[in-house]
Amino acid sequence: MPGNRSHVEFLFQTFEKDNNINIINLDIPVNAVATALKDFFSKKLPPLFTDDLIDELEELSIIADRNCRLMSLKDLLKKLPNVNFEILKFIFNHFAKVAENCKSNNMDSKNLAICWWPTLLPIEFNDMERFEQLRPHLEDIVQTMIDQQPFLFCGKDAYVMV
Repeated sequence: MPGNRSHVEFLFQTFEKDNNINIINLDIPVNAVATALKDFFSKKLPPLFTDDLIDELEELSIIADRNCRLMSLKDLLKKLPNVNFEILKFIFNHFAKVAENCKSNNMDSKNLAICWWPTLLPIEFNDMERFEQLRPHLEDIVQTMIDQQPFLFCGKDAYVMV
């Protein structure tokens, strides 16, 4: 559920005044914080994936073999500028923690992927058919990045893909 726009704007104004503010002290609903974060990624930061890497990501998203797709995704992430990789590492570490608490917050990796893929993978779609063809694959890429966060971002072993 999207956050209240007035809460989101208040949050941005507060951070502009003092970016060291403790967000817990602001008493803002979590959905407003999530909306503000999505707005930050989509409106205040340049895309984390360069145009050529977004094209490559689209191509690898439709690889049928999940293990090949996972390895291709890991290779693609290595091509990112270091700062972009570190931002993604941070956000997907956070998403993994949110997903671990899905029994209390109803946000498992699938729900997070549905909510976040358009923000993190800002792909221009010229027609609805192409959107509908790629959407499930792009959702799956973001879900994989959450579920495989230790492997993709921290050098740990991959979980078995089935």
